[in-house]
Amino acid sequence: MSNKNKLVLVSFLSLFLELSFIRWIPAHVFSVAFFSNIILISSFLGLGLGMLLSKKSCDLFRAFSVILGCGVLLILALQYIFVSIPKDAQTWLWTYYEGNRLHLPTLKLPIIAVLGIIFFINTFVFVPLGQRIGKSMDEFTPLEGYTLNIAGSLLGVICFALFSFFNAPAYAWFLAAALIITMALYRGRGFIISVFILAGIVLLIWINEKDMHWSPYYSIQLKKHEDKSVSLYVNQSFHQKAVNFDRDMPAAGKYSFPYKWIRPEKVLIIGSGTGNDIWAALEAGAESIDAVEIDPVIVELGRSHHPQQPYDSDKVRVFTDDARSFMHKASAKYDMIVYGTLDSHAVLSATSSVRLDNYVYTREAMEESKRLLSPDGIMLLLFSVPTEWIKSRLLETVKTVFKDEARYALTDPYLFNMMVFAGPGLKSALLERPDLASALLRISGETRVDVPTDDWPYLYLEKRAIPRLYIAALLMLVCISIAFIFMLSPLKGGRVNVFFLLLGCGFLLLETKSVTTMSLLFGSTWIVNAVVFSAILFIALAANFIVIKKQPKDARLFFVGLGFSLAISYFFPLSNLLGLGFPVKAFAAGFLAGLPIFFAAMIFATVFRRVKYPGIALGSNLIGAVAGGFCEYASMISGLNFLYILALVFYFSALAVLFRSNKLEVIV
Repeated sequence: MSNKNKLVLVSFLSLFLELSFIRWIPAHVFSVAFFSNIILISSFLGLGLGMLLSKKSCDLFRAFSVILGCGVLLILALQYIFVSIPKDAQTWLWTYYEGNRLHLPTLKLPIIAVLGIIFFINTFVFVPLGQRIGKSMDEFTPLEGYTLNIAGSLLGVICFALFSFFNAPAYAWFLAAALIITMALYRGRGFIISVFILAGIVLLIWINEKDMHWSPYYSIQLKKHEDKSVSLYVNQSFHQKAVNFDRDMPAAGKYSFPYKWIRPEKVLIIGSGTGNDIWAALEAGAESIDAVEIDPVIVELGRSHHPQQPYDSDKVRVFTDDARSFMHKASAKYDMIVYGTLDSHAVLSATSSVRLDNYVYTREAMEESKRLLSPDGIMLLLFSVPTEWIKSRLLETVKTVFKDEARYALTDPYLFNMMVFAGPGLKSALLERPDLASALLRISGETRVDVPTDDWPYLYLEKRAIPRLYIAALLMLVCISIAFIFMLSPLKGGRVNVFFLLLGCGFLLLETKSVTTMSLLFGSTWIVNAVVFSAILFIALAANFIVIKKQPKDARLFFVGLGFSLAISYFFPLSNLLGLGFPVKAFAAGFLAGLPIFFAAMIFATVFRRVKYPGIALGSNLIGAVAGGFCEYASMISGLNFLYILALVFYFSALAVLFRSNKLEVIV
């Protein structure tokens, strides 16, 4: 195999395994789905450390099968741990209730300890890959090697997107990774042993996951009950129940409660899940129902397992789409818009701590719902409120948009415990039905809470701050990262490249903001994320080809372009494009979001072209991305748009390093 093919192959493997672990680990380790960007950060750390070790004579990649096998075994062992969350976490994770798990282990560990173990394991797994990439890149000119690295990474993203498209199970991902590993390994004495180890990993995962359904977002397991109802657990946590309304009278009464007074003809259901809300609308006589559900596997499970089979009605149209994406595009008017008990139990993307469904519970989302209501329409929001402050935040968000046209009712905790009614049709309904007025409560305006917005969409944070749980986790992970860097990097005899480290910090923040913005504009679907990641890599490839052809000598001009493009993005938020038609919105969003990434890629390529040690420079860049990943949590205080300012600070700090250097070689 040629050196080029080896570099592309290992680069492919690094991205493919990174995405695999981001999806696979939360399926087995309870609560980690809320921290999946930690898996991304530890992957960057491992790759960066490996690249910093590229000058060492040892070849850790020869032992990669053993290291990967040990990592998989340890992760599978953690699924038998009950992960405990501190009561003063200042954020809400759906993990407090012991009955919330499909299988309840007896051994308990605090989540801080579990996150530390996972961070350590994942970092160690990626060190051999980083070292092999660094060693391979030393055989080419810096920019040629980097271009091959990006090409392999891009292929890894595309390949994993195809696995997601076909809902392939996890053992199929690891089988593909095993085939790549065997192709990349040296044909030596340990080759046969590696093949057996990799085959064992695939077999173990297959045996362990025989009862799992893999959707593009998480693993799903079913629990069938004696009354023919079915509970769905995602990433081991209870998510929803396909209720048998013929036998479960309390649930039937609760879902039918709003329809005692309101008889809508045209209904929009946001988060239709397995179909409970569809059944309630059909029972109330709705003639047309648009059901929006982001997860295609949950829709199919609803079709096949819901006792009343509401999806089979010819009055129901199903849209497998993100809620905000659908509302952006919708123009029809609805008599009722139902927010189902919507919670993803996951995050928006691997590069963000924003929960997938948070853009649904923002002021702007409520304004879009109001726009889609008919003159006598009503919005109905169902939610299982776990804390008083989440209740206050939801109610205040609704009241901010609907003013006095909003009321709510509290119920028992079974399935959900709060119903919020709002919209122009509520006033007439209250006048016509005094019993409805007595059943609903007014929303008090006395509570001062931060209302979620598209810039600060953190419904599950107690206040505008980094929660205690995250602070404790970040401090521990920073300490682990520093320890790794000092133990494994060449800091003892050399140094981390500060210039490329700062570029890595800034670029990770740009990437995070791009993913969150595009998810807001086009939906938080796995397709959008895959397209954004691929586009970022395409932009980096294009920048490389431009630099190779034009060979610019001074990167400072690109810093000016980066500064202007970030200023435009900051003062002209891309959310302003929401009202535009799809072609115009796609072009404008792609241009505005891609412009700073293009200038950042040009800066990197221009300087990287002349580095002496590309492995160390790229390793430093990935270590910087780790720091940028930690800095992303600042958005919990100041909002997502603030990430542009942070990115600008890191890039212009890098520019200051460039200015201080008399010779380019000093910084490279």
